[in-house]
Amino acid sequence: MITYSIADLENLTGIKAHTIRIWEKRYNVIEPSRTPTNIRYYSNDDMRKLINIAALMNAGMKISKISKLSPDELKEALNNKLNEGMEDDVVAESYVSQLINAGLDFNEPSFDKLFSSAIMKYGIKDAYIKVLIPVLHRIGLLWTTEKLNPAQEHFISSLVKQKLFSAIDALPPAEGDQKPIILFLPDYEDHQIGLLMADFILRQAGRKVIYLGQKVPMENIKDAVNECNAAQLLFFLIQTRPTDFLQSYIDQLSSEFESLHIYIAGNKQLIESLTLPKNFQAITDPEKIIELTKLNQTNV
Repeated sequence: MITYSIADLENLTGIKAHTIRIWEKRYNVIEPSRTPTNIRYYSNDDMRKLINIAALMNAGMKISKISKLSPDELKEALNNKLNEGMEDDVVAESYVSQLINAGLDFNEPSFDKLFSSAIMKYGIKDAYIKVLIPVLHRIGLLWTTEKLNPAQEHFISSLVKQKLFSAIDALPPAEGDQKPIILFLPDYEDHQIGLLMADFILRQAGRKVIYLGQKVPMENIKDAVNECNAAQLLFFLIQTRPTDFLQSYIDQLSSEFESLHIYIAGNKQLIESLTLPKNFQAITDPEKIIELTKLNQTNV
């Protein structure tokens, strides 16, 4: 059985642990179990309920009213909020909450329907920025290194990658004679959702992309650069590694490809711990990918 600590609930819902404890006593919204040493722990049902409560509160409902709703009424209220013409951030939060719940439940039809609906509303790029990044951030899959249940992470990432592969496949090839940008993950990295989204954004903007994928050895990157006459490189750092190890890796990249402009994205804390060489540039905002790569496309 999957269980959660109160800190897990806080991370996934955004509700402070102190507030959760007050709600337990005042409104009986959830009833935690306890270990033999009297430590609280929570079930999937508790997590799902709190996620929905957080979304409804963001939409303006009061906890005193929400606490009286049954689980089915909670879901119905959340679905209704998606159709009320609310502000974008509230609607996006509703999508985030329901997608997390679908992932926790291994509910592929629900996840697919919600993600498709978010894409229809926002488009692929904005659905990624407004909905998917918060989902991934909260479950610790992409922008953070904290882990919950690996099976749930793999389930969600698999569905998301299917969507992104399909969206990328539907784009036309780049036109004109332009130097490509090479996308890859280092030879120890395998979380490729961010890289796939960068691939989509660049291709949608008409850029020529060479996508090498995950766990790419340095020699393979060299081969691709030489064969394709690439102008730029873009890669993600996600997994926590010793700072010295990561610094050595980017220093080697900088030395091997000193004539190229190299972009680094992913785990902000990891990137901020490093000293970036002169030909490196950090991308902290997915919307800046096109702007930055265009700016440096001819200056490498």
